[in-house]
Amino acid sequence: MKRMIVIVTAVVLAGAAALPGDKATEMTALKARKWTVPKLDLEMVRIEAGTFVMGSPKTEPDRRADEVQHKVTINKPFYMGVYEVTQKQYYDIMLPNFDHDSWQYVRGPIHAGTAMFYRARKARYVYEGSKLNLQHPMECVNWDKAMEFCRKITQIERKAGRLPKGYVYRLPTEAEWEYACRAGSTGPYNVGSDGKKAKDLKSPRYLKSFANVGEGKPIDVGQKKPNAWGLYDMHGNVYEWCLDWYGPYPTGDVKDPAGPIEGKKRVARGGCFNGPAPHAPPGVIARADSFSSIGPFLRSAGRYKFHPDVNFYAILGFRVVLAPEVKVKKE
Repeated sequence: MKRMIVIVTAVVLAGAAALPGDKATEMTALKARKWTVPKLDLEMVRIEAGTFVMGSPKTEPDRRADEVQHKVTINKPFYMGVYEVTQKQYYDIMLPNFDHDSWQYVRGPIHAGTAMFYRARKARYVYEGSKLNLQHPMECVNWDKAMEFCRKITQIERKAGRLPKGYVYRLPTEAEWEYACRAGSTGPYNVGSDGKKAKDLKSPRYLKSFANVGEGKPIDVGQKKPNAWGLYDMHGNVYEWCLDWYGPYPTGDVKDPAGPIEGKKRVARGGCFNGPAPHAPPGVIARADSFSSIGPFLRSAGRYKFHPDVNFYAILGFRVVLAPEVKVKKE
């Protein structure tokens, strides 16, 4: 099988310390290799512009028909969150005066550890559950709330003079997400999958080295092996909202694609903790989009879609990029 070649300009991350928030000159000039959004502890890494092959070859295990390969060019560098947005970061921005210590939540709709059912403590009754997992990825958040989080950071950083011209904090486009996830890799996963045999790609030990999958609940961000560009949890933990409406891929070469102009569902990437590791037994998977069929969606090329209003899935969160502004039609 002829291997597809990914053309990238690599970014050297090793040894580059994250810049303190008060050193904004490098950031506004787009020269910082790493950046931490002040007071939010939101770590970002610079992803260089480059060209790659998006989608998957027809021979890739678990490939789906909506992954048609095509060459994509990302024309400008951007910064991507090292981790999925955590519950602490989300609440610090969206509910800055929230009294976390006097509240707790009950077990969520799928597993323990979800943020959906936040409830006040009562004098005579304390709801069952555990304390807020501040370093777990934020979930049970719809597309609009994820975008609102990004807009609030943009407003804060613009006012502080730390925003590069033409750049905003937002959700990544699907192309930016896959480009950053792959980090120059061409196989099903971004960590050591190139050249592996199909049976080795399905090894639970291999998958669990870089993905929280089959563990029944989310975990603190950054606990698994990162990809070559220093990004954690691009596979597993929670699905991540993308900017794009879901739709078929173009068949030719494209530059800075942002998906269809309109649609009914938004793209989510990266798979999640729910489901078996790595796959349900033969015969269990009845539907290609069921929660028991996580394997196909865990891969670098795997695509999933959710209605943008859904706000009760413990498997669905997001990651932030600092990138050129893209106008998006909401409905």
